[in-house]
Amino acid sequence: MIFKYIVLVLYLPYIYYLKKSSKNLSEIHYLLKSKFCGNKAFSAMISILSPYSGSINPIVENYDQYFTKCYIQEKRFLKNPFNSVHAIAIANLGELTSGLLMMDYLQSTKQKGIITNIHIKYHKKARGKITAICDIKSLNEDIIKSEIFDNKNVLICEVFCTWNIKKII
Repeated sequence: MIFKYIVLVLYLPYIYYLKKSSKNLSEIHYLLKSKFCGNKAFSAMISILSPYSGSINPIVENYDQYFTKCYIQEKRFLKNPFNSVHAIAIANLGELTSGLLMMDYLQSTKQKGIITNIHIKYHKKARGKITAICDIKSLNEDIIKSEIFDNKNVLICEVFCTWNIKKII
């Protein structure tokens, strides 16, 4: 866990340069993912920018303007008394995944937004590697859906985030 923060420190000047050259988050991820441990550095940066989401130690595996894929690994501190990943940790992963995608979408369309409602449908217990996937095609009437799968690729949860979106004047 500490390793990704060490990698982040190494890439910090590069990330700072990219941000100053008006790159959005998906462009920064694209440029970092080809570097040694670039995904870990980007994930650490997201964990620092969003501490609550960082509390589940997410790894951003794939991120562009149309699609986002993040995952968490089952750890003892994420478990509930029923020996599965806690429901709120799963919801947190879904919200982070859809939030990353929406931030990029809103920036590219000169809009701003905030989540006003989160609706979660749980289908089964989560164990092992938990992967959240969000596609911009799922955006419908300001609601975007993240689907969350276990390591056997079985749907365990759906997270629906409602956004209040406004044009930037």
